[in-house]
Amino acid sequence: MQTLLLAERRPERWSVARRPERRSAVRYKLQLPVIFHWNDGGEFTEGGFTYDVALDGALICSARCPPIGCDVRIEVLVPSPGNSSEQLRIQCAGKVTRAISQGDSSSFGVKGVFDDDNIVRQIVM
Repeated sequence: MQTLLLAERRPERWSVARRPERRSAVRYKLQLPVIFHWNDGGEFTEGGFTYDVALDGALICSARCPPIGCDVRIEVLVPSPGNSSEQLRIQCAGKVTRAISQGDSSSFGVKGVFDDDNIVRQIVM
């Protein structure tokens, strides 16, 4: 019976090709409710959840997505910790950079800027 020894190093043909990283900000895997608005011949408002968020944009999962290249305004709803009825709405205006559709689920990427001037505190009744 022969024993087969596996090499520690993988052959070059097995190496995984990676695309260069295009993101300029750290992404945080946060699943938060989001409301988004866009105008594509009419005013549209939809809801969904973030998949990840960064200072320069977000990836949003929703049943309906705005078209690529469209201007969009998003409002990420951040619940207050504890039993407080206060929540934060962090707003971002940007452009839809990509859209992905797989079966019943869709998602789209937004390139824009989240900053302190776009944070609104709100009491939820």
